[in-house]
Amino acid sequence: MSGKILMVLVDGSESANKAFEKVIEFKKDDDTLYICHSCQFPEQILTSPMSPMGGAALDIEFFEQQKKALEDHSKRVVAKYLEEAKSKNATNVHSFVLTAGHPKEQVCEFAKEKSVNTIFVGTRGLGAVKKLFLGSFSDYILHHAECDVMLVK
Repeated sequence: MSGKILMVLVDGSESANKAFEKVIEFKKDDDTLYICHSCQFPEQILTSPMSPMGGAALDIEFFEQQKKALEDHSKRVVAKYLEEAKSKNATNVHSFVLTAGHPKEQVCEFAKEKSVNTIFVGTRGLGAVKKLFLGSFSDYILHHAECDVMLVK
């Protein structure tokens, strides 16, 4: 493999669509493209000591239903972008749903494992106050990924 390894983060949002269009614009035939959607399962949210539930356990049946719904949604998200890439004659394109751990950390770890050269990520344009309290996904990736990051507005 002589080309670059590119990664785009998608979630169906307008900013993700723009990042996807940008990576397709930059991708050359010998580049590899990973289309990734990162999600967090209910047990990772609600069983965390930091959650509002204080580490409460979920009903198993409810949890399994929610996990399956989230998995199905995530697969549909990446499949849509994979089909779009194919319709634009992009080759060597692969899709992944990242589910192990916090989404921000998943992305950086995946990029490191796959030796990604550049991550393309959309920005939501949070205001200063929201960014302070909520944090910014793209800002985290920018500062923690070990590769180049292209922020797409």
